[in-house]
Order: sequence, then structure tokens, then C-alpha cells
Amino acid sequence: METVERVYELAAERNISINRLAEMSGVSVSTIKTTKNRGGQLKVDTIERICNALEIPLYMFFITERE
Repeated sequence: METVERVYELAAERNISINRLAEMSGVSVSTIKTTKNRGGQLKVDTIERICNALEIPLYMFFITERE
């Protein structure tokens, strides 16, 4: 799973910009964008912070409609 793409999907589903989600979660915008540009994956603690901001349990992050 592409974790950064999932973050963008979740933000879009909620009509939240990446900047707003970063602010809500305490994760820097540069962390998200740099990880995306480098083709990397987000760390679990970063994903947890994003999930907390979105008020979803961690396991829901990994469940997509495609599955």
C-alpha cells in the first residue's frame, strides 16, 4: 500500500487539504510531500497521528474500497 497516496485519499474523502490535515495531526506538510516526491512510505507513528486527527482507528487506514 502506498501510504502517502492513502493519506491524500482520506483527505479528499473528507474535503480536507493536505495542509489542513498536517495542521490537525501535527505532521509537517513537508514530511508528507517529501515522502510522496521520493516515493517513500510514511512511518507508523506518522500514520497514527494522521488517524488520530481524522478520528479513525489505525486499522481503517489500511482498508480501502479496492480490497
